[in-house]
Amino acid sequence: MAHQSDSYWLGVAAEQSLIPFSVKRNPRVGAVIVDKTGLPIATGFHEGFGTAHAEQVALEKAKSKAKQATIFVNLAPCNHVGKTPSCCEAIINSGIKKVVFSNVDPNPVSQGNIEFLRANGVEVHHQRAPKKYEKINERWFKSFEFDRPFVTAKIAMTMDAKTSGLNNKRLQITGAETEFEVHQIRNGCDAILTGTGTVLVDNPKLNVRLPRKIRQNFQPLRFVAGDREIPSNYVVHDGSPSTIFIPRESPRLILEKLFKYEVRTVLLESGPTLMTEFMQKDLVDEIVIYLAPSLLGQGRAIFDEIIHPVLNRPYNISSVGLVGKDLRIRVSLR
Repeated sequence: MAHQSDSYWLGVAAEQSLIPFSVKRNPRVGAVIVDKTGLPIATGFHEGFGTAHAEQVALEKAKSKAKQATIFVNLAPCNHVGKTPSCCEAIINSGIKKVVFSNVDPNPVSQGNIEFLRANGVEVHHQRAPKKYEKINERWFKSFEFDRPFVTAKIAMTMDAKTSGLNNKRLQITGAETEFEVHQIRNGCDAILTGTGTVLVDNPKLNVRLPRKIRQNFQPLRFVAGDREIPSNYVVHDGSPSTIFIPRESPRLILEKLFKYEVRTVLLESGPTLMTEFMQKDLVDEIVIYLAPSLLGQGRAIFDEIIHPVLNRPYNISSVGLVGKDLRIRVSLR
């Protein structure tokens, strides 16, 4: 078999990272071990928070065959002991000759990993993965850059920008296809944030149920901000997933609270009050708008007042597409 390029194998590692349906409060990481003849020995991926890292999974499969082989991974191996052992030590103990990675992990606990590997006789090379894999962990990286969770706001509205009827009457605005996609977006976030007003009006589940209900420990955490009491029979009290109640505070303080739960990505699914506060403080990084082909006339809009972001800058529409009969517009604010 002809030797494939390092870029090819980094693509294989990246594909491995995309296998898990859900990865919470961790980056997506995949690995592949290739012997000196160019043949793949083993692959692995990180399944989620608290589970074995991709390198450890691949090394366990490879066993003694890993000696003198090369491991390709889309994120540089960790060198700390937390919920799992150090990947760098596992690599050194396995006899791996070379490590090729495509992204540096911005997590401070990972610092010194490359130097540690090299000091123990392992070759280490940093190379970009194929372009289509560049954004796999983009929100993870930006969370460390911003020193707060990356915030995605989801908005479903009619063509005349209404999100609910008069007196906050709940309406099913978008179609079944959009509902399915929203569950996929939820699944890609560590947490879902809403306000007490939305909970009292809609009694939402705020969990992932489509295409299948995921395990409870892989569900995004639910955060409810506000001072109004939620009746005990409301769904957010059912314990699946966990719900954390936060008093009414500034958006920055709310995000600091989320950070204490190791939340790196949060989906803001709220009514006008909380949505407006986050926009006013320029703490929304991405907006996903679902525009339904309907008109409501009277009703409530998504924002309570005119938005004056801290930074006067343009927003970029990153993608537009149809989801069933609804129009999806994804807007990047960073």
